[in-house]
Amino acid sequence: GILVLSLFGIAMIYSAGQVQVPDVVTQGAWLRQLLWLLVGLLAFTAVSRIPVPWIEWAANPVYVFSIILLGLTLIIGEGRGTATGVKSFIRLGGFGFQPAEIAKIATILWLARILSERDSPLITLRELVKPGAIVALPLGLVMLQPDLGTALAFVGILFAMLYWAATPVWL
Repeated sequence: GILVLSLFGIAMIYSAGQVQVPDVVTQGAWLRQLLWLLVGLLAFTAVSRIPVPWIEWAANPVYVFSIILLGLTLIIGEGRGTATGVKSFIRLGGFGFQPAEIAKIATILWLARILSERDSPLITLRELVKPGAIVALPLGLVMLQPDLGTALAFVGILFAMLYWAATPVWL
């Protein structure tokens, strides 16, 4: 399903790039998207081979590393594309990346580890403090960039993780 949708998206990018007057932005965009699809499939294959206990062990250090990267972004970050006014990208040589994307995955991993260690669902506001703090730290750092769209993704992550942890809706 996902592969079919990805290939459909690449076909749409290809068709959008077929214009009368060549445009440097759209020319070859579908090839770049296809390359990133292949990179993603290779990354998925590699990550799926990692034993779960290793991922559980790495959850906390990866989260801390992502927080350090988000802090570093506030100092040396730069904007790109339509977001030139924010400090959301770090450039290393010819490669630029957005540390918030690493932070999203790291936050999911650490929340999953914390919530899975519980014997019962969260049922009090006091029990929400730790998961809330885990999400609040990267969310706050992303808001300082400022990048509201990415920050809102952290809110979605928190609610989704609490839902999967069987937290009552009323809480």
